[in-house]
Amino acid sequence: MNNKQLTIILCGVAVLLGFSFGIYGHLNKKSEAVARLAQENSSVFNRAHAPTYGSPEAKVRIVEFFDPACETCRAFYPLVKRIVDGHQGEVQLVVRLVPFHKGSDVAARILIAAHQQQLFFPVAEVVLNSQDAWAAHDSPNPERIWTFLKGTSLDAAKARQDAASPQAQALLEQDLADANTLQVTKTPGFFVNGRPLKDFGHEQLKALVEEEVKRAYPQ
Repeated sequence: MNNKQLTIILCGVAVLLGFSFGIYGHLNKKSEAVARLAQENSSVFNRAHAPTYGSPEAKVRIVEFFDPACETCRAFYPLVKRIVDGHQGEVQLVVRLVPFHKGSDVAARILIAAHQQQLFFPVAEVVLNSQDAWAAHDSPNPERIWTFLKGTSLDAAKARQDAASPQAQALLEQDLADANTLQVTKTPGFFVNGRPLKDFGHEQLKALVEEEVKRAYPQ
């Protein structure tokens, strides 16, 4: 290899390194900006209408921005519940509904109606388990959800009325507005005690929760 070839290779490596550091710096700045927004707008994490799972006395709160048509939300659902269950009253899950997918606004309003009957999580599990049948990205048909809910204890007549109400739409718009404030653009979006999940993944979420548990419940 002559000096000219070596110089070209070294220049290429330098360009790649610069590009990589540039991307890392951009992502890090974006993450810092989201964290700053979360601190400045802490009220968005405390909405009385939001469904919760786990002890209301928990000092660690996972706020999840959730789309019922989101396949990743479906995959994370049992994992997040296990995190809450595994901490015996120290961790609570708070769900915010953000229907980013086509047709999922109907599903979100059904979940809001179910929450009014204190059945959010049982109905959410049915909605997620039947996701393949109603949430096809090319031709979603969320009205099919009602057929899958026949085996639940949901009062379907009341739920249909509540789901179509202006109140349900207002709650949905509140969740979407809060997501916009925090620059949440995809689901699931997680915040733990107001701290955004910087590197997405189940293990990363567990690690962030563990950090906050240790901080909130020092030995």
